[in-house]
Amino acid sequence: MSSVVPHLFLNGRIVPASEAAISPFDIGLLRGYAVFDLLRTVNGRPFLLAEHLRRLRNSADALGLKVPYSDSEIASAIDELLARNGHTEATVRLVLTGGESPDGLSFSADTPTFYILTHEMRLLPASVYESGGKLLTKRHRREVPEAKTTNYLTMLRYHDQIVDAGALDLLYHDGSHVAEAASASFYVVKDGAIFAPGDGVLWGTVGSLVLQLAAENGREVVLGEVALEDAFGADEAFLTSTTRGVVPIVRLDDSKIGDGAVGPVTRELMEAYERVLRDTL
Repeated sequence: MSSVVPHLFLNGRIVPASEAAISPFDIGLLRGYAVFDLLRTVNGRPFLLAEHLRRLRNSADALGLKVPYSDSEIASAIDELLARNGHTEATVRLVLTGGESPDGLSFSADTPTFYILTHEMRLLPASVYESGGKLLTKRHRREVPEAKTTNYLTMLRYHDQIVDAGALDLLYHDGSHVAEAASASFYVVKDGAIFAPGDGVLWGTVGSLVLQLAAENGREVVLGEVALEDAFGADEAFLTSTTRGVVPIVRLDDSKIGDGAVGPVTRELMEAYERVLRDTL
């Protein structure tokens, strides 16, 4: 058993996780009024840190919250946590709430709760990348979809159903158009072009990088509405996420995508993304 004592960063101090305390009056607990971001390390260093911090600040702005530390202060705290917690490769979770609320309704943006957690990196089985995964479609729209809030009620409510179906995630839609997966960005491929929802979804850090790689490889990228029927009728589909990278999707519910195998465009993007990871120092 590891002798490392887990630490976290909480409101300006790095403390043992066992000693960390958040007020029961915190509006993040009472009302779920909170945002977060999640990044990973590559070769022990934070990957796409600037992009994740920019998204965190955008999420905070959407809820009227303020990130109480500069990017450099957050980067230093992450470095110290990674060193103290002794991870090989890690995920780093940054959480921001409105802080204490005397009545469960009001809060001051000037006194938020902010903490950073690190966890050992968990990877999907290699078989998912080789054979592809499945999503369950669910009619749902996240509140304030452009913000990465801590509200994962729908995904958690259907977690057992996802597991029982052998699926990776839920794919949200409004009955006519798809949006995003519960914990990832979603894309479809038709005739070699890549189509992605352009509005009403969370901006993906890895997704943006992958679309840039696709464009550099000469692929057409179209941002706009993606019809639900076009998702079912796609040649290929894939997810992108911080911890999973590019993940081929070969089934929606009980329907095959294309021929039910990982397609050439998805493989091309998986390989391009893996090259970026390998080249990251």
